[in-house]
Amino acid sequence: MITLADKPNYAIVTFLQDAIAGALAGKIALVNFHAAGDTSLPHELRTGQSLPRNLALDFSPLLDILHLPQLPQLGTGGPNGILEVLADPLGELKRIFADDDPTVIFARMMDFFNQKPELANLASTLGSFLEGQFGIALSMVTTFKNLTDPKFPRAVVDAALQYFFGKDGFVTVDQIHVTPPMQLGGAPQQLSDLSSFLSQKTGERYLRDIIAIIIEAAGDVQYNLRDRYPRMLAQITASAQQETAKRWFTGFASMAEAGVTTAVEETLLGIGTFQGNRLIAASAAAYAGTAARKATQHVFLSEMGA
Repeated sequence: MITLADKPNYAIVTFLQDAIAGALAGKIALVNFHAAGDTSLPHELRTGQSLPRNLALDFSPLLDILHLPQLPQLGTGGPNGILEVLADPLGELKRIFADDDPTVIFARMMDFFNQKPELANLASTLGSFLEGQFGIALSMVTTFKNLTDPKFPRAVVDAALQYFFGKDGFVTVDQIHVTPPMQLGGAPQQLSDLSSFLSQKTGERYLRDIIAIIIEAAGDVQYNLRDRYPRMLAQITASAQQETAKRWFTGFASMAEAGVTTAVEETLLGIGTFQGNRLIAASAAAYAGTAARKATQHVFLSEMGA
């Protein structure tokens, strides 16, 4: 739950998440591929190389909208100074924080869901998470404030239910299984599932997972990734090249996620007030890193003509 001491930190997280969600909503190019010489991503895939040596992934556009170097300075102005720079024309986010009573802040957060009929099913299914973890609720607010297609709430609810109840957990578009820690039946069937099998049950792990699947599900809908990915693979007839495409699709997305997640977390943990509650930094980093993954997948498929 939020405390008064946490308010400035959550204001910074709000600033970061709202900037990301707004960029996703506008489908702004958040990552780019740079190719050496006259080559291209499709050409490199078809040359038979196992590693993309002539391609570079540039996720600096996403880092630019986050204004990471300015965050420590913004934080010294308190939450009001941070909220003033939000792109929040309807004042939905500013209204949530416009009080020093944590109970009032939380009540206004819940009003965001309760006053929107399209979010009723989401609030019903995930209500306890919204009430129990301010970081998860905030991630949903910043997402649904910007992404308003009626398909988004159902996609997020289904992703959460798959995570907890699905036989294979929540399965990403590139077939990565995201499961609660220690929930696999018996020994893991795939090496990629080993980390879930061995991971500890910590609040930070659950927080990162739940926020990640929120953005995974929203990004899949926003960029139509689950339709475009198989179309891209169908364009590649050679099985070896298709396997390379799968690895590169996952690899570039993971590269962007790793770079953005560490940049955000390092910046926030360098701000002294975040040291007291690492979960707040984790919520922002998970949101930003997963958004980088989805933006990269979108650009990869675009480069491949899918």
